[in-house]
Amino acid sequence: MSKKLKNHVVESNQVELKSNLDKIIKKCRFINRWIEKNIHRTEKTVVLYNLLRSTADYLELAKSSLSFHISALALSTRSIYEINVRVRSIIEVQEDLKKWQSEAVTDKVQVLEGILLLASGSENLNEQYILKQEIERLKGLATKYELPLVKQPIGTGSLAKTVGLEDEHNALFKLYSKLVHPSSYLVNDYNGASSNENQKTLQIHAQLYAHDSISRICEELGVPFEVSKPYGHG
Repeated sequence: MSKKLKNHVVESNQVELKSNLDKIIKKCRFINRWIEKNIHRTEKTVVLYNLLRSTADYLELAKSSLSFHISALALSTRSIYEINVRVRSIIEVQEDLKKWQSEAVTDKVQVLEGILLLASGSENLNEQYILKQEIERLKGLATKYELPLVKQPIGTGSLAKTVGLEDEHNALFKLYSKLVHPSSYLVNDYNGASSNENQKTLQIHAQLYAHDSISRICEELGVPFEVSKPYGHG
């Protein structure tokens, strides 16, 4: 993460932290409203718009979970990080836009297939038929729009390597994972896992990744300075 961005994030108490998170959330929402009204709708515009909206959503989760179990904050920060990696890859690698769109179809199909497996033991044949029809419809959409076949989503680690974040990924993603999942560390040493140091690491990096995503999306879509700056740095 650049020194310029790090200068925008400082340690703060919970009141200040919530205020800072609110500013970033408002910034995301404000920029997206401007994009809706002023930017021509394209595949890339829609995808970046959705990623910015999702960043704001996870910041909301981070803000609301500051006093809760640390796994909620860890989930928020890890998700904001993964979104940032995705933003970078879509902007830097042309083919990744189509792959990301295809992943949405693959995800939906896999969810429906899971539901279908659960329903296979029931006598509701009509429900099973509807699920099968929807699966075929989604596969048809992928063919119609010439989306690449993606059997499994690309891992964040692979994407991080592609966009030059391999070292940062190796350093921090293990921490996120140990705090998101019921790891032995989290379950057996919760006081250590939820230490002030870990909390600050999560809080600071959630803001850093959000600011970076905002900056990259604004630059890619040509969002004017006066639109991207009303709620502070980024």
